Amino acid sequence: MESESVFKKILFLTDGSDPALSAQELAILLAKKLDSEVTIFHVVTHELMMHYFKDFLMVGRGDQDSADAESGAVTKAEMSFDRDTPTMAGAHYGERMEDELTDIYRQQGEEIVADAALAFKEEGVHADQEVVERKSVAEAVMKEADRGNYDLIVMGRNAQKEKEAHLGSVAYKVSRQADIPVLVEGERQAISKVLVPLDGSKGSENALMCAAALSKKLNANLTLLHVQESHLFSVRPKVSMAIGRGILADAAGKLSGMSFEQKLEFGDPAKKISEIAEKENFDIIVMGGKGHGGESRSLLGSVSDHVLHYTKHSVLIVK
Repeated sequence: MESESVFKKILFLTDGSDPALSAQELAILLAKKLDSEVTIFHVVTHELMMHYFKDFLMVGRGDQDSADAESGAVTKAEMSFDRDTPTMAGAHYGERMEDELTDIYRQQGEEIVADAALAFKEEGVHADQEVVERKSVAEAVMKEADRGNYDLIVMGRNAQKEKEAHLGSVAYKVSRQADIPVLVEGERQAISKVLVPLDGSKGSENALMCAAALSKKLNANLTLLHVQESHLFSVRPKVSMAIGRGILADAAGKLSGMSFEQKLEFGDPAKKISEIAEKENFDIIVMGGKGHGGESRSLLGSVSDHVLHYTKHSVLIVK
C-alpha cells in the first residue's frame, strides 16, 4: 500500500456514545493527515423493526377476553402489519408505533450526525452525512462500505446499549465480515507509536504495508513484532529463532528508507501482542485479518480476534 493513497475515503460510524466520540477523534486525525474524504454514518434501528417484537405486541394486545386486556385494545384479528390492508381502530396499530419510534430515532440520529459534522468542520475537515434505517447496524455499515467504495471503516469499541468491558457486538461483526480495513478505537486518540505483529502470511504483509504508510504520513514510530509459539522454541530453539528472524528480516526488506524497530518474542502470540502493546504504550496495533490457516474471509484469525477483544488500544484490522 503506497503512502500517497492510503485511506482516501473513510466511513465513520457513530451513535453519539463515548466510544464513538473517541473514534471520531481518530477519524478527524486521519482525515487531516491523509487528506481523506469522510462520510459520517448513523443507523436508525430499534426493537419494533424486528418481526418477533411486532408479533409480541400483536399478541399482547390481542385477547380482549383476558382479565389483563387493555380497554379498547385492538384484537389480533383486527390488526395487520401489511401496509396495503386496512384494519379497525385507526388501522395498522403496530405499524404506526414502528413509524413513530423510527421518526423519533431518526431525529436523534440526525442530531448526532450534525454534531459530529460540526466537530469535523471545526478541525477543517468537510464530512458528508448519511442516516439510514435498517434492522442490522453491521449489515447497514457493510452495505454502505460497498456502495460508496470506501477503503476504511472507523468505529467505536462499544455502542450505547452495550455495556461489556471490551468489544461490542457491532464492532465484532463488522471486523469479521467487512472486506475493507476496520479501525476500532482504543483509549488513545493520538497515533505516535505503531505496532505491527507479523507471521509471514499475506495478511500480515498487507498489515505491514498499511502500517508503514500510516507511520510515514503520521510521523509515527514503527515497531515490527514477531511472536514464535513457545512450543516450537522449547523443542527446537535454534529453528524457532531462525524462523522468527527470517520473518522479521523479510519484512524489514520491504521497508527501505524507513526507520523502525524489531522485536522477536516467544510465547502465546495473542497474549504477547496485547502485553507488549500495554507495557510499551503503543497507540495502535495494525494486524492482518487472518494469518496462516485462515481460510474464510468472514473470520478473523484467532490471534487478531483475541487482540481485538482484549486490548485497550486501537486496533486496525487489514484485509
